[in-house]
Amino acid sequence: MKLLLVAPILSALLLASGSVCAADPARASDEQQLTKIENDWADSYVKRDPSFVQRIASDDFAFVGPDGNMVNKADYMKSITGDTVFTGFKVDDLKIRTYGDAAVVIGLATITAKTKGEDESGQYSFTDVFVKQKGEWKAVSGQVTPVAKDQATE
Repeated sequence: MKLLLVAPILSALLLASGSVCAADPARASDEQQLTKIENDWADSYVKRDPSFVQRIASDDFAFVGPDGNMVNKADYMKSITGDTVFTGFKVDDLKIRTYGDAAVVIGLATITAKTKGEDESGQYSFTDVFVKQKGEWKAVSGQVTPVAKDQATE
């Protein structure tokens, strides 16, 4: 008899918790926008198009490259048409966290690229930080780390 009384209460609690956990449409829209930005950013490398970064990066944008050096927006934009030539750039495993008008995006980039004939291809973990300004997401910083190659495959 107690089980019959508990079942409706549990059902009500589960239904109520489902409505609380339902996806926030604004958050879903932000995640879609940030996913598109990340994919378009990857495409801009292959296309060697710095105009994309000009549009989406804040004026005080800072980037820490795989070598640990930090560059400003102007130098970062120059690097897109610099010595490194990308022929493939795929973004996967995006983890997007939004905090009001700020967002952190962590992901994995798999690239095919050469710098002065030297192969730079591989996987790179990245973190990008965005701030929403005047209704648009702007990148304020980015950081890239090469993923260590599995010792078993070398």
